[in-house]
Amino acid sequence: MSRYLGLSLDTSFSFGILPGVCREAMCRRDWIYTDPECYNTKKTYSWSRKHHEKIDKTRFMESYYGTAPFLWDLAKIATEEIYEPKGSLFYIPRDDQVTIRCDDITNVQDAIDWAPRPIRFLLPWRKCDIWKDWSKLRLPEGSEFVQMIDRETRQFTLSRLLLQSEHVYIPWPGTDVYYAEFLNKQVHMYDKLEYYRTKDKAEMEEGTYNLKLLNYLKWGWDYLNDSQKEFFSWTNNWSQIAKDDRKFLTQKMLGLDALKSPQQLYDDLQRRNYLTPDQIRVSDDYQTAYEWLREKTIKFANIKCSEMCTVMYDTI
Repeated sequence: MSRYLGLSLDTSFSFGILPGVCREAMCRRDWIYTDPECYNTKKTYSWSRKHHEKIDKTRFMESYYGTAPFLWDLAKIATEEIYEPKGSLFYIPRDDQVTIRCDDITNVQDAIDWAPRPIRFLLPWRKCDIWKDWSKLRLPEGSEFVQMIDRETRQFTLSRLLLQSEHVYIPWPGTDVYYAEFLNKQVHMYDKLEYYRTKDKAEMEEGTYNLKLLNYLKWGWDYLNDSQKEFFSWTNNWSQIAKDDRKFLTQKMLGLDALKSPQQLYDDLQRRNYLTPDQIRVSDDYQTAYEWLREKTIKFANIKCSEMCTVMYDTI
């Protein structure tokens, strides 16, 4: 946000920013981002239209609807570096603080064996996210392994990985599906949602079981409600969904219809009191990136989706 707006990188904001298309709040009551305790503020920047609408309906929070911040850095890299996409970006399955994957490696190994070379493997970097059985996989020699540990550069790292890959292998539907679709990549959803379940108390890190936030972040096939199972099962077959439907979902999930230039966004955030008068722009490094994004988003405007897509989207 600081980079795109041209603010000093040590800028402190009085609002939160949604971390992604949050599966925990899809087709379910949003207990996290509608709570001021989440960011210790009543203001948040949302870049999924459905999440924005849910938050803004509450009397507890105010939501500003904008474009996914990741796209700004993606555009920055795309306009400054040249890529000839080849091979695959492969997201290794991961556990998380409240979810664990079973030990069956068949789906994952088959996908690795089929994936076009070279393969760049994206590995979790937090200890709790590491899938305990990933070491059983047979990984091709000469592959690249990436962990996005550095918070200052991880957006640029992911941008390069996506831009240099022709195929993207993702275990389950999440934000990265929409990033890959935005770039018109060949998206392969290779895993089974049924392989993921909620951790029991013994499997969670000590002292985390009763944390309210983690309780709200629960997911796993056993924990999903019927609407979630239907929506995630449908999007898990991403390549079988009609192209216009995929574009429609991508527009809504990444806030493509809310794209503003750095100056326009700065002015609007000032007008809405999301920024203070002393937060002054000191650079305009992202204007070219914005113009690149503006050209790309035209392809996602005025998309007519199918009745099936409308029904699914309305369940979110």
